[in-house]
Amino acid sequence: MLFMLTPEIKTNLILKEIGIKRYSLRSKINNSCNNDIYFYQKGLILSLLDKPYENFVQEQQDLIKAIMASTKLDTGDEKSNKILTQSPNELKEKILNFTDVRLIIIFGKILNSEIFIENSIQAPSINELSLKKSLKKDLWLQIKSSLDL
Repeated sequence: MLFMLTPEIKTNLILKEIGIKRYSLRSKINNSCNNDIYFYQKGLILSLLDKPYENFVQEQQDLIKAIMASTKLDTGDEKSNKILTQSPNELKEKILNFTDVRLIIIFGKILNSEIFIENSIQAPSINELSLKKSLKKDLWLQIKSSLDL
């Protein structure tokens, strides 16, 4: 009985002899929440951001503050920080643990679509809002209906 080597087997043998791996193992996929979520809270309004509030340019910071001021619930302390979590459920739990929050504005697509948070509004990103006036108007209408203003 003759045993023939196919070209693929020959290639693998040759590469193995010279120390090159033809196939490498994939790294284990991490199902944890990889995105960093940042927040900025002023009074009863919480905003979730894709980067720290301090990293936005002054014009964008003013826009965030103006959106929050339009609710008339922005009187109070200012806080901003990063939310550290291991899973989407833990993220949702930490967001819901914020005290005295009447409205959550999520700027951009920073949360997993399967996470639903009560009293939240999905808003366009800060960059999009600063470029298009129509998006600001739509956001204002959402805020207005959410808070019964």
